[in-house]
Amino acid sequence: MTAGRFLGAAAAVLAVLGAGELASRRLLPDVPSCVEAQRNPYRFRGWPEYVEQHETAPGVKRLVLLTNSQGYAGEIPAYKIYPYRLEMLLRGEGAGGSTRWEVLNWATDGITTIEQSILAAYLQTLTPDVVLVVTGYADYAVEHDGQGFLYCRSDVPRLATRLPVFTRLPPDYRRRHLKLEDTVTFLLRDRLACLRMREYGWSWLESRLPGVHEMFYAPHVNYLPWDIKARPWIRPLRRPAGRPEDPVLRYGPESVAMLRDYLDLLTHISARVIVVNEPVRTHEDDYRAGWHLAFQEDLRELTETYGLTLWDLYSAVPADQFITSSHFHPRAHAAFAAMLAERLQAELAGDAL
Repeated sequence: MTAGRFLGAAAAVLAVLGAGELASRRLLPDVPSCVEAQRNPYRFRGWPEYVEQHETAPGVKRLVLLTNSQGYAGEIPAYKIYPYRLEMLLRGEGAGGSTRWEVLNWATDGITTIEQSILAAYLQTLTPDVVLVVTGYADYAVEHDGQGFLYCRSDVPRLATRLPVFTRLPPDYRRRHLKLEDTVTFLLRDRLACLRMREYGWSWLESRLPGVHEMFYAPHVNYLPWDIKARPWIRPLRRPAGRPEDPVLRYGPESVAMLRDYLDLLTHISARVIVVNEPVRTHEDDYRAGWHLAFQEDLRELTETYGLTLWDLYSAVPADQFITSSHFHPRAHAAFAAMLAERLQAELAGDAL
């Protein structure tokens, strides 16, 4: 092949790839900002776009919520979950002297400390008024230790491939979770829209053949981009026969190391940071009871060490107001939002004094 033909072929390939990339960027649906939507309608995808914050108008106060499936509550309409109710209460009560509060819900189900630490590092580049961290032991499960970014259900690790976030991640975190192949994969996905189209292909297949993800153990991208443009993503929970109510997630010394790194990241955020021991339904004969207790002791000790405010609401919600061991009924969402609003009022009143 002559040099001219080689260059012509290379130019043709680049043109095709470029056209594919442009088409992918046009075809991918827009992801709303967390300022616009009470939770990410794409659930596990589009997180860098979702958490991107616009300029705050004068007088607007922003509370960023970092939590897990308890705050996402995909089985309940968005206007009934506690982040939305909390926003309405803060506005109605004029908390901190403002009726213009925005609660930005940075939650999704199955989130791990891998992703939450990235979000905490990203928050160091922003200036919210309050960061509320509602957390439980399963966020720091032993099973997460040493896992790379491909272990995550969400695409939050796309943020970690951006220099301002990457440089804020502690050395121990990088040692545990930065695997070359996983990091490069997310780096490319973040830069190239065409690599994210595959996930929308799986969504299309799921819309035509419900349950096909479970059949092939395919990526569980539980969102249908063709449908959620017009209406919120609400879908009944499906649990295959014989699957236990909750996965077994262990708590151990590895968990404490992950918790320590996460809390350390939170101390570098330029906002009031409040850590909440999330309400959970447990019984004495529950095999996880010991792990819950160990986590509570570690959380109390480490928040004191790092000078962070801790609200212990572990037993604040009655057992009969849970759907699962950690998911609330709608009435419990309302009660929990009221608890948080009352405590925030007191915290912010203290600041004013």
